[in-house]
Amino acid sequence: MALNNPDPFALARLSFSSLDEYNAYWARYPDFLREAWLSHESLGDRESRFEQRGWCDLCAKACGFSATPEPRHDDSRFSFGVNWWQNYFCDCSLNTLERSVLRVLSDDDKGDKVIYHVGYHSKFRKRLSERFENVVATQYEDGRRPGEVDESGVQCEDLTQLSFGSDRFDFTICMEVLEHIPFYDKALREMHRTLKSGGRAVLSFPWLGGKSYEHLVRAELLPDGQIRHLLPPEYHGDPAKKEGILSFRAFGWKILDELRQVGFSSAEAVYIFGPFHGYMQLINPVIVATK
Repeated sequence: MALNNPDPFALARLSFSSLDEYNAYWARYPDFLREAWLSHESLGDRESRFEQRGWCDLCAKACGFSATPEPRHDDSRFSFGVNWWQNYFCDCSLNTLERSVLRVLSDDDKGDKVIYHVGYHSKFRKRLSERFENVVATQYEDGRRPGEVDESGVQCEDLTQLSFGSDRFDFTICMEVLEHIPFYDKALREMHRTLKSGGRAVLSFPWLGGKSYEHLVRAELLPDGQIRHLLPPEYHGDPAKKEGILSFRAFGWKILDELRQVGFSSAEAVYIFGPFHGYMQLINPVIVATK
């Protein structure tokens, strides 16, 4: 007899298309959100590296998830904390952000999907190419024309003026890039243009979350090419630049409306939650926009 039981390794996926949806949902379940936060913050409140045993849904095997807490300097009740999004790793060396993106891709049943990954030199690009056959990856380099190939054979592209034809890709993966582009709205349009009908842009960036609708603007590019800093400069690590790269903003829920305004039929903040599988937190989402 066939049993209609759920997958024992199923993950919770919470998707919200607006800040109002997000607020309405958690108004119904405030205790769960608070206890989930308390659980992972308590777990990370220790001085030394630790490991949790679990099951990786991507590796399909038992594994360890590990993190090294860092001292906290805020007003929290906790002395140490973990950035669960970027510094909690599976045995396969992928962090939660990277695993969440792969989870979104793996949920798609198209075996021949063509994937565009922004950032050739990222470690994640190598892992992506191991898992999927049709991966196109490019790198931005100052002074290079879109489509130009550099001395090492890497194709150079500017996300605000891609050289690709329209309707080419099934997925575009853009992780921790949009905050560094002064006129990111042009990049959103280019991603929409180069995706096939039904294709998806899978995005991540510094996320304000909570009840923050507007973006936090840190710097602006002026018409004369100068940069005006509205907040103390913040630089992020970049595998292509040792000195790092300036962040122009952190994003709020407004980005979902902006994605729909450039033509995407839907845009959602997708939270993947499953502590046994290494998805510890309900703070950072992957943004998924469908053409």
